[in-house]
Amino acid sequence: MVRFSGVDPAWKRASVALAVALAFVLFSAVAGASEEREFLGAAAGRRLAIRIMSREISAAMTPWKIPRPVRKATDYSRHVWDACEKYGLDPFLVAALICVESEGRADAVNQSRVGLMQVNVQENMGWITRHFPQVKTVDHLKKPRNNVMAGTFALSVAMEGAGGVREALYDYLGVNDERRVDRIFAVVDRMNIAARAAGK
Repeated sequence: MVRFSGVDPAWKRASVALAVALAFVLFSAVAGASEEREFLGAAAGRRLAIRIMSREISAAMTPWKIPRPVRKATDYSRHVWDACEKYGLDPFLVAALICVESEGRADAVNQSRVGLMQVNVQENMGWITRHFPQVKTVDHLKKPRNNVMAGTFALSVAMEGAGGVREALYDYLGVNDERRVDRIFAVVDRMNIAARAAGK
């Protein structure tokens, strides 16, 4: 798995971002996944990726009339970038999961799932409190940065044991819901299109 330091020179960060994008392609090919997915978030670079993710997340918030959606979506997108640098995932995948699962609502609760990434408290709180010492309660886990860090870590673990990105999402979601995962991929595709258009 690719790891980021966050303190390297710009050229090295760009190289590592490209490595993450290539790793996703290789992951699907080596694992024999039934479908190939493209993820351009890391390759787009921090500034562009955050702008694209923020646009998608703020659009997902629209039905909920959340105050200051663009500012909040930008903050959440920064958390996504930081978490993906740390845990070696593409930020567009994590941002898309946020758009579909919580629609950008930091206070979202659905049974035992909470926060932006709908982290499953019942199944994960034990290891979360060990791995993230600052997260001692469910309220701590609802805080956007904590939730994104814990959720991204959980998804990265699912990726390690899965046969492809779709299977990793099934594991993360706790259900083989094809339509839900297709919705996540549709958001990724929109962000990929935006990244390509900005690169022309």
